[in-house]
Amino acid sequence: MTQPPLEGSTVRPLLRAVPAVIAVALVVTGCSSSGGTKKDDPRDRSTTSSQQSSAAEDEPEDTTLDTKYDVQPVDFGAAGDVTGPGATLPFGTPAWLNQTETFGDQEVSGGVGVAVLEIRELDKSIYKQFSNAEEFEQYTPYAVITQHQWLYDTPEGYDPTTVDLFPIAADGTDTQYLTSGFSFNSPGDNCGLLLPEYDEATRTAISCFVALADGTPVTAAEYNGESYSSFIASSDNPYFPAPITWQ
Repeated sequence: MTQPPLEGSTVRPLLRAVPAVIAVALVVTGCSSSGGTKKDDPRDRSTTSSQQSSAAEDEPEDTTLDTKYDVQPVDFGAAGDVTGPGATLPFGTPAWLNQTETFGDQEVSGGVGVAVLEIRELDKSIYKQFSNAEEFEQYTPYAVITQHQWLYDTPEGYDPTTVDLFPIAADGTDTQYLTSGFSFNSPGDNCGLLLPEYDEATRTAISCFVALADGTPVTAAEYNGESYSSFIASSDNPYFPAPITWQ
């Protein structure tokens, strides 16, 4: 059955990772007996050879293929102090922030590192997945690829919450981004890139959203302390007048 195209929308400013398959090499080691050595017996060699052959037949061949991802995670290193307003960071360098989120009836607080890894131009063919693709033809799509690393565990059954980032054009102005499906406040992961899955051991996730450039290319992204659903900035938010910027 053909899946209907997704609905599309443009607004002002998330993520699904593709599962990775990791090949694990099985190593068989032999143990030597203690108490001296004895002369080889052809019957022993025959028995040993037969046992090894039988063991080799029992072990399935590892046919797992390596996955070549479009983006690889970077090492954030040890968490530092909270990154203050107005910081300008190169791609791949994390900002460290405090985050408080509600999961069901439980409120959890902790630190999170976030960085923009890369901003790359995409082909306009990505619009074909939307039922209103013609509305976006004037825009050049850009993938804004981000990485998050949480310092705390989320309650069982919940995914960690990413930090909202906003794309910026080369002239310093805000630019639009692409949303899809029923999430008209937030961008969805429609970059068409192969991204690693969420790493539970390090609590690390790589995600992507599509920024839309109308003439001027997208070259930066910022954290301004507001969410995608905000209509009016909080009066006590120090990051809105002085955002953290990756460029």
